Amino acid sequence: MDTVDNWSIVDTKEALAALIPVLVELPVHSPSLFIDLEGYNLCRKGSVSLITLHAAPLKKTFFIDVLVLGPDAFTVSEGEWTLKRILEDEDIPKVFFDCRNDSDALYNLFQVDMKGVKDVQLMELATRPGRKRFLNGLARTIEGYAGLNPDQLEEWKKVKEQGKDMFNNSETAVVVEQRPLDPVFLKYSVQDVVLLPKLYRIFDLKLNNKWRPKVENEVFWRLQYARQANYFGEGRDRALGPW
Repeated sequence: MDTVDNWSIVDTKEALAALIPVLVELPVHSPSLFIDLEGYNLCRKGSVSLITLHAAPLKKTFFIDVLVLGPDAFTVSEGEWTLKRILEDEDIPKVFFDCRNDSDALYNLFQVDMKGVKDVQLMELATRPGRKRFLNGLARTIEGYAGLNPDQLEEWKKVKEQGKDMFNNSETAVVVEQRPLDPVFLKYSVQDVVLLPKLYRIFDLKLNNKWRPKVENEVFWRLQYARQANYFGEGRDRALGPW
């Protein structure tokens, strides 16, 4: 498992401009970028506070502070490249777990039209034996597939509970918009995204020629639907699988 301790906060235009070429140079034959977003009511009606971006080949996680940088988070350039262009480049794979609300927020708040997206939630469903009526959440997927040893699983659960306690004891906006960022919140944010590379590899190896195009098609429709005026990012029906 990649370490949860190797991370840095990107909250200046200079730091972001330095990061962009590093990301562009990463391999694309298999995904290098594993991403999660944090925000208050993460959707078009809420806000994006933080992009947690794990660069797997570097074994390092970058917290891109959208709250501080604002729209500059997507437009600061180094040469021809910006974070917006990376997210929109079909030839640079980006891995998410359930890309729907992330896509909704990025598209409607920052006009980022994501492409090249891989969705681990759909990959798990497609490779799961038996009935596929319901989607799994990230926590259940990690517990079921990540192969954490008992000590690692106990630590992961402890950090998860600490994060939940933060949200239970404060308004979500207070947690995600507090600066400087709370170390507990940072560890809570990073510990899941560093497990996405392993989960992706497990499910990618299991995907066969029947299910791979179904997953790719559903990712396309997830991205499209999240941009529509009638998209709603909550509700029990979101737990239903597409197949």
